[in-house]
Amino acid sequence: MKKILIGLALAAILYTAEHLAPERSTVRNENRPLPAETPHTSRRQDKRTRKDTGRTATVSRPKGLEIPAYLTDRPEEIVAHEGYTVSFNRKHKLPNWVAWVLTRERTRGTVKRSDVFQPDPDIRKGQTAEDADYRRSGYDRGHMCPAADNKFSKKAMEECFYLSNICPQTHSLNAGDWKELEEKCRRWAVRYDSLYIVCGPVIRPADRLPAIGANRISVPRSFYKVLMRIDRDGKAQAIGFVCQQEDKDRPLSRYATSVDEVERLTGINFFSKLPKELERKAEADYDLKSWEGLK
Repeated sequence: MKKILIGLALAAILYTAEHLAPERSTVRNENRPLPAETPHTSRRQDKRTRKDTGRTATVSRPKGLEIPAYLTDRPEEIVAHEGYTVSFNRKHKLPNWVAWVLTRERTRGTVKRSDVFQPDPDIRKGQTAEDADYRRSGYDRGHMCPAADNKFSKKAMEECFYLSNICPQTHSLNAGDWKELEEKCRRWAVRYDSLYIVCGPVIRPADRLPAIGANRISVPRSFYKVLMRIDRDGKAQAIGFVCQQEDKDRPLSRYATSVDEVERLTGINFFSKLPKELERKAEADYDLKSWEGLK
């Protein structure tokens, strides 16, 4: 009888934790190690029917799969907005990373660009960038999560113009190959249903960089973007891109690399919630032919 009562009590605790725990719209971290289970890592099942065989393939997709592992070697404040999540670095006043899921539906929105750049009101530790820091600096306000990926919601569009989602970029890169990569990602989201995307400036903890504006916004030398998708057969396909500030008018394939290489450059652990064997295979190499239109 005692064992039965203990079992019932444990079942009640587990049910309460899973079903009654409050949702968090904002997740903050300050140099804490990644716990074994976070609000981002609750499991869900994505079942897709394979028409060629008539069988159903079950792919386990952890919620928050796009969120990298917590950083412990640099300042980090994590804030979740409607269209993206940002890890903010108060030292450089730039994102460590910006992550989002780009779905086919998100590419079909009709909300117009906001174009109102403003400080992120949810950043609580230290100074943040202001629009005046970019004026007459010689650099564009370069989006990490682009406006065209946030047309699905007025709130998401407004939040993607928060300066926590912005980095100083040369005009040739921002309006050139970086924009082309953003457009390619939207086409891939339509083609492959959804993409997990993380991007940001390449900044290592010991880097000393030039700065702009009264708030001393660091100017990165290069930027990265990593993409991952899960196909109908349950296999993960991943690829990375690294662009230098001075890069322009090059085929996107020239920027392509493995996610492992981007992890080496940035010190960031991407897609860590994938099953380890799946993560290892996806990140170790990349295949240009598996990304339509990439030559």
